[in-house]
Amino acid sequence: RRADGVIVVGQSLHHESLNHIATSGFPVVVWGARLPDQRYVSVGSDNEAGGHDATAHLVSQGCRRIVFLGDAGAPEVAARLKGYRRALREAGIARVAQHEVPVRFGSDSAYHAVASLVGGGADFDGIVACSDVFAISAMRALAERGRKVPADVAIVGFDDIPFAAYTTPPLTTIRQNCHAGARLLVEN
Repeated sequence: RRADGVIVVGQSLHHESLNHIATSGFPVVVWGARLPDQRYVSVGSDNEAGGHDATAHLVSQGCRRIVFLGDAGAPEVAARLKGYRRALREAGIARVAQHEVPVRFGSDSAYHAVASLVGGGADFDGIVACSDVFAISAMRALAERGRKVPADVAIVGFDDIPFAAYTTPPLTTIRQNCHAGARLLVEN
């Protein structure tokens, strides 16, 4: 108890643990999604709108076979997937279950998933990646297999990490306003 409170960045799969901490009376605020029965304060982006906007952008660029990379077990990613599906419906594009590829944070799974898609002959022309790191990993896997970005496969990431501007080509990404989020995390 040597801290006045805790800021947790990365809600992930820890909803019940965070609820437990919040009910103990210890101040906690979380960067993440708003969830049912939530007892802690959360600050985050509109993940569903971000997933929708990323997908709608690819549709506007002519993509019709769009892959989603992300683990929907994480609440923020589940909301992005919901937005992806909504954008596909609005565009009249049928959902393809094989295009929703579960990719976990903290590993090379995005790279391996895209390599497997290409190696298996999957037909796709766009990728919505639930993070910029996944998008950059996908770019590498595509380049190593002779696919050009964006000519063969267009990609949109999520986060707008500084490194995204230095990829070749620069990564199109959904920007999270981390400065405003950080201010709200501290204020709450």
